[in-house]
Amino acid sequence: MKYGDWKKFERVLARFETNLKSNCTVALTRAGIEMEGLIKGRILSGKGMAPLHPLTIALKGSSKPLIDDADLLNSVGCRYVTSDTVFVGVHRKAADGTDIAALHEREKGTQVRVTPRMRAFLHSKGLHLKASTQALFIPGRPFVKPAYKDFEGKGIAKKLFGQAIENTLIG
Repeated sequence: MKYGDWKKFERVLARFETNLKSNCTVALTRAGIEMEGLIKGRILSGKGMAPLHPLTIALKGSSKPLIDDADLLNSVGCRYVTSDTVFVGVHRKAADGTDIAALHEREKGTQVRVTPRMRAFLHSKGLHLKASTQALFIPGRPFVKPAYKDFEGKGIAKKLFGQAIENTLIG
């Protein structure tokens, strides 16, 4: 014979599906907010990122990669989509339509074609490119992928959804 609060058990079972869905939605939203924080933390810390070129440091007055006027940092967000979907990412593109986050996520870096206008600008700032220089290398400065690895490594989703299940079973 089993002893316990059978009335409470019946109430928990009667609301189990509804409560589980609600608690999982809360866990998903919290997971999104945690991921957003980890991405922003990566941008702010610059951890593991290639140093900036001396001219870039001189022009912006700082050696912090990815931070000029906080546009990129402020564009990181978490959006609730549906009860089982949350979007965490960067909602920003450059004036020419370039996806800034995707550009920096290229771990091996990227080549940027030198335009006459770019060449003239760099020349005016004291960086004189050879006539044969057709492209400049921009090192990768990933911040989303490493933040996701941190998220996985800390077991954040496992903890949040474990708590959601526990809360559902408690009633």
